[in-house]
Amino acid sequence: MRKSSICCLMVACSMSLAACSGGQSGDVNKEGKKTVVLSVFTADPVYTQAEKKYEASHPNVDIQIKAHMKDPNASYEGEGEKYINITNTELLSGKGADIIAFDVTGLPVVKYVDKKVLVNLSDLMKQDQSFDASQYEMNILDGAKMNGGLYTLPLRFFLDRLMGDAKAIEDAGVTFDDSNWTWNDFTTVGKSLAASGNRKYATGNTPPERMLNYLFSDNYAGIVKDEKRFDTNAFSALMKQVKKMYDDQVVTNGEIAADESYFLPTMIISPEDYFVGPAMFYKQGKIYNKPRALQEQSGGSFIMNRTLGINANSDVQAEAWDFMKFLMSEEAQTLPGLQGFSINKSVNEKMFKDLENKGSVEAPTGSSVPVSKEDLEVLKQMVVDTKTTVREDLKIQSIIEEEAKAYFSGQKSEQVVAELIANRITTYLNE
Repeated sequence: MRKSSICCLMVACSMSLAACSGGQSGDVNKEGKKTVVLSVFTADPVYTQAEKKYEASHPNVDIQIKAHMKDPNASYEGEGEKYINITNTELLSGKGADIIAFDVTGLPVVKYVDKKVLVNLSDLMKQDQSFDASQYEMNILDGAKMNGGLYTLPLRFFLDRLMGDAKAIEDAGVTFDDSNWTWNDFTTVGKSLAASGNRKYATGNTPPERMLNYLFSDNYAGIVKDEKRFDTNAFSALMKQVKKMYDDQVVTNGEIAADESYFLPTMIISPEDYFVGPAMFYKQGKIYNKPRALQEQSGGSFIMNRTLGINANSDVQAEAWDFMKFLMSEEAQTLPGLQGFSINKSVNEKMFKDLENKGSVEAPTGSSVPVSKEDLEVLKQMVVDTKTTVREDLKIQSIIEEEAKAYFSGQKSEQVVAELIANRITTYLNE
């Protein structure tokens, strides 16, 4: 299953930040401007527009966008791995861009934090008297923290949820509270639905090793302690939990259509999507909170989008932070081309209000989906309650998928497989 006004730093604060970066004066180009380099995988019109707007009001700063892929028509094959290797080499050798975009899956952020090559943005927020936390969705920023600090900041985010056939669930006579349910509850509900309704599975099209990865991503912080120690017992419990879903025929690896299951995984990338998504698959669809995994906080999980970090070895940390704040501002967060919910509260509030005023949204099928004030209030609360980031690391995910197959096929015991996975992941995290 898967998947503003501009805030300027006070002079005193800038001096403080410069001191925090070791008293470095920063890179000055031949025009006498401080140069801030932003590294991105692909050329992005949003960052280009933001660069021009920021430079217009900050004539002493030159924002340079360094794109690995400059040609949108070029082949991307193998380029993601190249970008990851280049970024690794630069950052871990004390070099690289001042701001790094982390939207390429596979960048080992855990290692960057461990090696202290990224700035703790939580410290910058505390030092910056002009930073008003009340303007932002701080539950998202708190959820994005690692080792007690914020090292990667998402400008946008998606909600990770389930959509379900509300009519079929109602017809089955099964009730449940999705505000704080666990995957064990999901299994119980799934069995009841299968027994009382006209569908056999709660959901399908998911191999058990992929389901295990899905749950692991949500509960990363509960299993990988201090980003280094792997809790074998907690992971073993997760494996058993997943196996029970399949043993109880709540989930199937088999390919089934949407109308043959009660739930489907979904990623809500906009307020409109909250209404359109379920309507595309079910006559009376609904968005539900995804069950919690083990020690995961209640409130739901999110996927970070347009995520940025500041190089700890940058000579222009104060300027980099000021540009990042601009990217969080209402002016930058309303640029065309942005997807997802905004880290800026006022931008989200405007999106919600505009949607309420429209009263409906058009689905890709051409049908009109009504938007009620009551449903919008549910969505708003969903955003406020979201607390846990979905943590994805391709290397860790591949290890889990490779080794877990032997357990789910009955070839190896749960303890043996859990220890194999723990040893491999621990080695990777500490190398």
